[in-house]
Amino acid sequence: MRLLKLELGIFKVNCYILSLDNVNVIIDPGAEFMVIKKNLEKSGIKPDFILNTHGHYDHIGAVNDIISYYDIPFYIHELEEQIITDPLKNCSSFFGENELSLKTYNLIKEEDYNRFLSLGIEIINVPGHTPGSIMLKVEDTLFTGDLLFKGSAGRTDLPGGSIIQIKKSLAKLKNMDYRLKIYPGHGQESTLEYELRTNYYLGDDFLKAGSGVDDEIDV
Repeated sequence: MRLLKLELGIFKVNCYILSLDNVNVIIDPGAEFMVIKKNLEKSGIKPDFILNTHGHYDHIGAVNDIISYYDIPFYIHELEEQIITDPLKNCSSFFGENELSLKTYNLIKEEDYNRFLSLGIEIINVPGHTPGSIMLKVEDTLFTGDLLFKGSAGRTDLPGGSIIQIKKSLAKLKNMDYRLKIYPGHGQESTLEYELRTNYYLGDDFLKAGSGVDDEIDV
């Protein structure tokens, strides 16, 4: 596996360019198409498709330009369709200079998981930050999107967020291989072992606490 990390846009989203044996994937191209293009060309990589962990504006800002230039498909979980097509729900009407609504996309359904697995990419459902948030497990690496960050976790106060669901999703990490490397949607990479030892949002005090509005995460 070959991995390139780009930190893009005003929200400094982590965009990953992932090269496996038979496929090159762009994960979460949130902004700055020309930066992505320059790095692809510098690395001699032609992308085969885009795969997103979720559909918020800061993660999909360069999708249309990449689709247009490279003529490749864009994949996202089926429950994110309401997010990527609605500027209010993807927050581009609040934070972006332009309202963003994607028109060209492919929705991932459960029956599609094996197709991605055959390429070496395991899709794991982790709703809570958004209804269709997913993690991507590739070899010993876990791309957590905006579920888990180094020392923190994703917020639930945006459209489609759920404190109850994100706690269930975070709890899934407690049963995964502690040796996994963590590559989040924002911030520095980590390891699952480190986060299980130090991250408050993976501890029982948080996961087993009540789920009222006062429990909302805001990072």
